[in-house]
Amino acid sequence: MRDRKAPRRALAALCAVLILGGSFVPERPQAAVIADRVKAVTREYPHGSYFHDWVTVSYVKNGVLWHYTGHECAGFVMHVTKKAFQKPYYIGSPDYGLVYKTVSTKNTEEMKTLFSYAKIGDVIRWTGKGGIHQAVFMESNKRGVQVYEANFGNDYNRVWYNHLWPWNNRALWTGTSSNVSVYRYKDYTEIDRMVAKVALNRSSYRIKKKKSFRLTALVSPASAYNKKVSWKSTNPKVAKVSAKGVVKAKKKGRAFITATAKDGSGRKASCKVTVK
Repeated sequence: MRDRKAPRRALAALCAVLILGGSFVPERPQAAVIADRVKAVTREYPHGSYFHDWVTVSYVKNGVLWHYTGHECAGFVMHVTKKAFQKPYYIGSPDYGLVYKTVSTKNTEEMKTLFSYAKIGDVIRWTGKGGIHQAVFMESNKRGVQVYEANFGNDYNRVWYNHLWPWNNRALWTGTSSNVSVYRYKDYTEIDRMVAKVALNRSSYRIKKKKSFRLTALVSPASAYNKKVSWKSTNPKVAKVSAKGVVKAKKKGRAFITATAKDGSGRKASCKVTVK
């Protein structure tokens, strides 16, 4: 049977695109967005490099200011999660919650169940022979678990990207404590949102030659990961715009100043500038 409402739905979608401004960009799966952010860290710390930084986060708990400093594997996980979610993971962080916890690391099937709940970007934590160890979960498959981590084995502070922990690696699993935990950023489903709308503080402006004024871009939603915009003038000889949105009138005429979201969503807004 022919769907008589299909053309209406298509028109409504097109109108929504035109009203919001910019071209239509379909929403990407969360895992793909998070994977891109985690992979972006490899530009700083590629596989085989070394992580020697100390990462400190300050937070208030019960009215008291606390400082948590991580290095080695903990510092590396703090660095990666801050890049991925804007808030780093640390032990006791209110921004992360426990997803699942094993009873015994000696039970391979239970370990597989644990990691079937995990999503890319989650934090894995357990106690091994050298103390508490942390890593960023990438994926699990038939062979084992793949992680992004630092300070594994005897190669101190070395970074491993997509490092495989095989299911049959008894030295790895049985040498740990009685459990392994997985933690996830609580706003995981929200933080990956793309920009839905860009608005300017002015839709039009009349200005005299050699004068200047500043445009401000308002980006929504607030949970959009990348809220930066780029600026462009249709006629720089009439009105030139800086990277910070400052417009300078050059000569008489008309130009449109456009702010475009840098996250790839295509959202933008323009201001008509008339130089007298």
